[in-house]
Amino acid sequence: MAGLALAMAFPEPRWFGLAWLVPGVWLAVVAGERRWRLFGLAFVAALVFRLVSLRFLLAMPHTAGAISGWLALSFYSALYPATWAWLCGGWLRDGLAKLEWPWFRRLGFGLFAAAAWVALEMVQARLLGGYPWNFLGVSQFESLPLIQVASIAGVYGVSFLVAWASVSLLFAVLQIRRSPANPWSWSADLALPLLALGFVCGWGVFRVASLPATENRLTVALVQPSIPQQLIWQRGSGDERLAKMLELSRLALATKPDLLLWPEACAPITAERWPEVFDMVKSSSVPLLFGADDVERDGEAERFYNSAVLLTPDGPQLPSYRKRRLVMFGEYIPFEKALPFMKYLSPIGGSFTAGTEPVQFTLPDVEEKLSPLICFEDAFPHGGREHVSRETALLVNLTNDGWFGAGPEQWQHAANAVFRAVENGVPLVRCANNGLTCWIDPLGRVRQYFGQESGNIYGAGFVSFEVPLGQALGQTAYNRHGDLFGWACLVVAVVVGAARRLAKRGLHTGGGIG
Repeated sequence: MAGLALAMAFPEPRWFGLAWLVPGVWLAVVAGERRWRLFGLAFVAALVFRLVSLRFLLAMPHTAGAISGWLALSFYSALYPATWAWLCGGWLRDGLAKLEWPWFRRLGFGLFAAAAWVALEMVQARLLGGYPWNFLGVSQFESLPLIQVASIAGVYGVSFLVAWASVSLLFAVLQIRRSPANPWSWSADLALPLLALGFVCGWGVFRVASLPATENRLTVALVQPSIPQQLIWQRGSGDERLAKMLELSRLALATKPDLLLWPEACAPITAERWPEVFDMVKSSSVPLLFGADDVERDGEAERFYNSAVLLTPDGPQLPSYRKRRLVMFGEYIPFEKALPFMKYLSPIGGSFTAGTEPVQFTLPDVEEKLSPLICFEDAFPHGGREHVSRETALLVNLTNDGWFGAGPEQWQHAANAVFRAVENGVPLVRCANNGLTCWIDPLGRVRQYFGQESGNIYGAGFVSFEVPLGQALGQTAYNRHGDLFGWACLVVAVVVGAARRLAKRGLHTGGGIG
């Protein structure tokens, strides 16, 4: 039930209030257990959370890959919150009902628990290429004043506050149980977390209110073709898909945009069809940013890249951007040469090569620059930061979420992307195959999205947005300094955990520690 409750905090149904309860509840569930039984109970809760929240993987039109990917990714990502509950629950192994720590020790434990949660999220974002999906703070993506702290500490700052408040709430409940005659027995445990939340949200309200208006705007037309993934994999479907893109693009160009966007992997542009696409761009004088497969030949060797290309009336702007963070089994097959059977778990024929650096595109007649992200690259806090320089006025994400049918993945993806806009202080435009095509302002508000009026975000069509350009609130602290807060939490978690381990060893060996 605890794992299910946390899954429900994310889209869908996004009952975000549950996230404030679950970390403390997890500790209450596992307290009193020992060693591997403690970890086992924590892992069950974490696994249910991941299986439910990642259920969209089962919609992939490749049964073997869908089931194996869902199970493997759920088991792997469940290790992180389970490890947190194991580490923190070990401190409470004598049972919460008998816990009689003084106030300052309860406070220290709450801060350590929050730091440990952030530390594990930092590791999850980087280990084995990283999978920073549905971090605890992401559940609060619609809490506008609260998420402004991400401009300083990243999404990790929100995760810290939620975890700290949840553990403090657990201690407050215990104090009420111990002293039912004292109606204010809970106040000592909740005073500081509530004060911190009040300060953060108050500053967030001020930040939201102080966003200045900007006259420099870009009209962007986005094509959402809603092409089924089975058709994308089908040989000989390229002309049909490109015809659909061109038809929708001509309708979109009637809105007189400054930039036209196509999503990732929507249609291959062969040498025979290239003149048709280029003529559309040249005759309309509207640049086109689109996703394309790029090939590089080195002698007999060929390397394929998932790329973003800006086509202007004067031709392609070089270099193109090559995706840096590839999706396992979706864009590359791990251990492809050593374990050939792994290819049967994926519908792709071969692996892409990862790009090496971000690319900034300059639009004709526009001084500011835009930086593209492809697919789930907008879920990486440190990755998104690397794409935003002082000159960057806009982040653009091209993605193909058609892999997952019509389900919760589209909103989950957008919820993760909200924090890249807040962290870097720039608007983010997302062009998707079947949703969520939208634009997000520098404060993290999803301002407009395809299907907003009809309620169907998964259909085919186009939409036009007028997006303000630039870093209206200036370069953010997170963009300047990165994950200083996250690394500090990691250091605290490691040092405090190691010190406790040494203290326990000293007590057991009679070393006089304690």
